[in-house]
This record gives sequence, C-alpha cells and structure tokens, in this order.
Amino acid sequence: MRYYPGLLYLMLLPLLAAGELPEEDPPLEKSAYFAYVDREFIFTVEVVKPGIPLLNFVSMVDREEILRAKDIRLALGNRQVVVETFNIETALKQPPLIVTTLRMHPRSSFGFRLEGNFGKAKELYGAEIKLDEERFKLEPLSKFNFETLVLKVNRLNLGSPDFSDDFRVLKLDFLGNRSSRRR
Repeated sequence: MRYYPGLLYLMLLPLLAAGELPEEDPPLEKSAYFAYVDREFIFTVEVVKPGIPLLNFVSMVDREEILRAKDIRLALGNRQVVVETFNIETALKQPPLIVTTLRMHPRSSFGFRLEGNFGKAKELYGAEIKLDEERFKLEPLSKFNFETLVLKVNRLNLGSPDFSDDFRVLKLDFLGNRSSRRR
C-alpha cells in the first residue's frame, strides 16, 4: 500500500479548521504512578496494592542526602498525607526494618514501602518530596509511560562520569517540577 502524505493532510484539514483534533495525552488528574526525573535525582512512587505505595530513588549526585519520611506528602483527593515511616524489606524470614530517615548515598538507587494513613487508596492526586531546601513535585504517569520510564532508569550506569550521555542514549525526559523552599 502506498502512503500519500498530502491525502492525509487533506483528510485532517476539516478537523484542523474546526479545532476538533484530539489532544495527544490529556493531563492526568490522578494516577497510581508518579515520577520526577532530572540529571541529579529520579524519584518514582507507585501504588502497588490499595494503600501500599512504594518509593524508588536514583541519586546521581556526588554527595550524601538525608531523606526523611515526614518530608514526603501524598495527595489523596482533598487531603495531604504525610509519610510516617519507611518499611525496608530485609533478608528472607526477617522482619522489615522500619525507619523514619534514610541516607541517600552518592550515585545510588534504592526502593522501599511508604507507611502512613493511606487507607485503601488505589491512586494518588499528587506526590511531593522535600530534600534539604528543595521541593520535588512528581508528575502523574500512565501505567505504560511509567513502565517505559522504569525500563530506561534500570539501564542507567551509576558509575558513569557524565549522566548527560546516559540521558541522551536512553532518551530520558525531564519530568515533574523542582523548586527551592528558601524564602
């Protein structure tokens, strides 16, 4: 079958003129998947079962950071829930380690369960992380876009001397917003 680009354009012209072309992806109001991506940090939050969110991070900086449970907020409809503790799975047949702070080592990645008053929420309306004086607002993603991002992030080389090469090769896009809390 031959492809005629001019014909396709002529077919879309009436829709274009009427302003009726559908948007590519309408923004999500809520989701079970959230992410923040830049060249220093990657954060993902995923609700794996009702009321059970997981947080994963990748730190690509050469300094240690302290992540506090109380500095993570998840939006559940009309209320913000502050994370109370981190639940870290240990060796088999060992109870999980429950902590309120965690060290993010330079050039590292880690994942754990978030504990708090999440009820049976299957989706979130927002996710925000405070780290030192910076605030990271995670962006909601579809399941497909989240899984695509995870596949790319898993291919990051944490020993890389220049993460911009990894970003280019893996075609990672910046996601979310980062702002300073200094006033």
